[in-house]
Amino acid sequence: MSKAAGQGRNGKRGVHVTLSDVAKKVGVSPITISRALRNPQIVSEDLREVILRTVDEMGYIPNLAARALAGLHNGIVGVITPALHQYGFTDLMIGIEDRFRHTEFTVQYSNTLRHAEGEAGLLKSFLTQKPAGVIIAGAESYRDLLPLIERAACPIAHIADLSQEPQTLVVGLDHYAAGAEPTRFLLAKGYNRIAFMGRGADVRSRRRIEGYEAAMREAGRFDPDLIIGGDAASRTGLGRELFSTLLQRVPDLDAVFAQSDEMALGVLIECKARGIRVPEDVGICGFNDLEFSAFTEPSLTTVRIPRYDIGYRVADMLLHAVRDEPPAEDKTDVGFSIIPRGSTR
Repeated sequence: MSKAAGQGRNGKRGVHVTLSDVAKKVGVSPITISRALRNPQIVSEDLREVILRTVDEMGYIPNLAARALAGLHNGIVGVITPALHQYGFTDLMIGIEDRFRHTEFTVQYSNTLRHAEGEAGLLKSFLTQKPAGVIIAGAESYRDLLPLIERAACPIAHIADLSQEPQTLVVGLDHYAAGAEPTRFLLAKGYNRIAFMGRGADVRSRRRIEGYEAAMREAGRFDPDLIIGGDAASRTGLGRELFSTLLQRVPDLDAVFAQSDEMALGVLIECKARGIRVPEDVGICGFNDLEFSAFTEPSLTTVRIPRYDIGYRVADMLLHAVRDEPPAEDKTDVGFSIIPRGSTR
């Protein structure tokens, strides 16, 4: 390691700038600095600018553990999610961060990668740090989470399927309906042999499979061979692969309801490679309404979930709870919408 490595701005290794150092430099009390950093609007704009400039110049880093010991929480909002790596989570994350952006809170993420057995451990880890609050953004199971939630010293908000256990501080939708209604839409367009593409990796996709099956049974069209799932590094590549398997298994299929727009894109690419006309021979419906879906040829019919709105509203609920303010709503169904485009009749 070079001599400069680990040195502060004053050139001395390991020198720790304290709150008192910053206060002395600004000419105010340490408690004023602390309050200004936690809640900037309580001080004048001129003083706030001086404090922030001094903090930056001196390299002061707030001690969150000390803050937690001195107060009710450490100023962090924890977000536990199963899918931080997926495109669909980006809008939700922006919604959460936009709501907290001009507050005293910082957002910190932890990713379960859909491993249900790790959810309780991550929540416990957050809770030991005395967070301001936690958002559980899509738990697989609440069996091990509920005891922790009931004993938590901070509010916990949820993004969930509305069939799951949380009854307060919940934003979500009915994924059973999000599987049934698009299937009925395809049936109404004259498609009969409608495949469902998705493996039910989590509770939300399993609920959509249940909704799809119910709609197909209502129409007298259900066939278990029409349901297919799988894994691959590329969801678009997986869509191509699964559609090829479906054609071998059910050669007379005439529509696909794919559980992601990426997989739907794979189906569209495979149709073009095989000379299958879309939407005349095969209709395609995706899920999530990602940006590219409107620009494929033909454009993709899909199911739109208001992801930004979900993130913003769950953050708003939690913020009200942290501040002991009544929320505008305690449980919200944001719904979904079917976006008809060129890939269906």
